[in-house]
Amino acid sequence: MLHVLEMVKCMICNDVYIITNIAPHYREALWMELLKCDKYNYHFVVGGDLLFGIKCIDFKKNKFKAYEGRVKLVENIFVNKRRLVWQRGVVSVCLSKKMKSAIFLGDLYCLSTWFSAIICRLRGIEVVFWGHGLYGKEGYFRLLIKKIFFRIAHKHLLYERRAKGLMQSLGFQKDHLYVVFNSLNYEKQLKYRGDYAGLNKKDVFGFFRNTELPTIVFIGRLTVQKKLYLLLQAVLEINIKNVEINLLLIGSGEEEEKLKKFGENGVDRGWLHFAGAIYDEKEIARYLSASDLCVSPGDVGLTAIHSLGYGTPVGTHGDLRYQMPEAEVIVDGYNGFYFERDNVEDLKRKIKCWFANNNDRQFIRCRCYEVIDKYYNPHYQLQVFTRLVDGEIPEI
Repeated sequence: MLHVLEMVKCMICNDVYIITNIAPHYREALWMELLKCDKYNYHFVVGGDLLFGIKCIDFKKNKFKAYEGRVKLVENIFVNKRRLVWQRGVVSVCLSKKMKSAIFLGDLYCLSTWFSAIICRLRGIEVVFWGHGLYGKEGYFRLLIKKIFFRIAHKHLLYERRAKGLMQSLGFQKDHLYVVFNSLNYEKQLKYRGDYAGLNKKDVFGFFRNTELPTIVFIGRLTVQKKLYLLLQAVLEINIKNVEINLLLIGSGEEEEKLKKFGENGVDRGWLHFAGAIYDEKEIARYLSASDLCVSPGDVGLTAIHSLGYGTPVGTHGDLRYQMPEAEVIVDGYNGFYFERDNVEDLKRKIKCWFANNNDRQFIRCRCYEVIDKYYNPHYQLQVFTRLVDGEIPEI
């Protein structure tokens, strides 16, 4: 009888707990939308360390003071300083707090998530996993473990539609799979769009010898995974006789010196520039808005949302098994393109084809805004959360 009463209390409770590894700074706008939500009281249980090397939300900001009681920091415990295996304090939260829904980061390696999610189910609390779902490249054993883990949850929040299709193929009910997409600081992007949409390239790209040429940009960490040597090789070959394209690389990382050495010819000829790491969004907005194309030859991730948000199309490889989910924001030939993974000749062809067939920059800019304004923003994400907690079927 007591168990039944506890289940009823959970059902009528308006508290929703989001339990995750860290609070990345790019999620700040979404977290504020959830905290300000009138219908449900969102709480966050989050690891308080910075081991991942990712800039995190500063909860000391004035705007968070009104919600101090709804953010709880817990201790993350790692194996080999790499793999998160336990969050100390999460189990006690799930044992003691009344909640309508518990939304966990869908990390199967974190053992405390297994225990805590099962506890919530036994208490009659709706369990939701928020994550990538399936990639489509999982081997037999990994797929088996994922299926067992995913079955713990009543519902799933997924970053993209492809993962939903893959999970449906394994028997998961489509009405329990909600595509929530991803987002950055959308309101700030809207402001800078208006400020920088009509920039003169001469005022932005003074470091290039010919500022009127089409400009390709990359922004992100200069790592092996980004495969930037493919992009450099492609532009080197396009520019081998006559310089046709400028290339701007924004970021730093372990590959920086190798790339600089490889691109010496481009720097000397005035079509290649390394800007280094830039963290000022206003400066990033200027560069992205004034560029004609963003190319990320490895996985693309949030770079795609960042670039499209400022009206710049995106090119990346099209093997979605080896991509980050945000790659699906690209509509091939509409707001960017896909090329064959690791094929520099195909990348070169796609770059040349894009510039040959897309001359109306303002028209392309509007195409890029479309999908960001419709789906990849905190306002739409809040609608998805509300629909899920309300028990309504997914829109997508």
